Amino acid sequence: MSWQAHGFRAWFLQRVSAIYILVCLLVVMGVLFYNPVVSYAGWRALFTNLFTNILVLLFFIAIMVHAWIGVRDVVIDYVHHTIARLIVLNLVMALLISLSVWITYILFTLVKL
Repeated sequence: MSWQAHGFRAWFLQRVSAIYILVCLLVVMGVLFYNPVVSYAGWRALFTNLFTNILVLLFFIAIMVHAWIGVRDVVIDYVHHTIARLIVLNLVMALLISLSVWITYILFTLVKL
């Protein structure tokens, strides 16, 4: 199968993002099970680390990519009117970009450089 195959790139990104999300969730659950963070100060200390924030940002980017591909495929399959499809896709894209900017702002205002 080549990269030019119709839909292969979306399929590949969907699988890679799903695997990254799963691995991140399993690692976080394991770490928090063996070393629970129970106070605000502990959570604050965890998220003032630049490396942690980059990994969390990559996690949310993977969620946004995964969501975009899934919603895009559903909208393309079930919204048959072209104008309605474009409106829905643009609204979803605007929402996902807004959430990404917001998450980035939150994560990097916590970092002490």
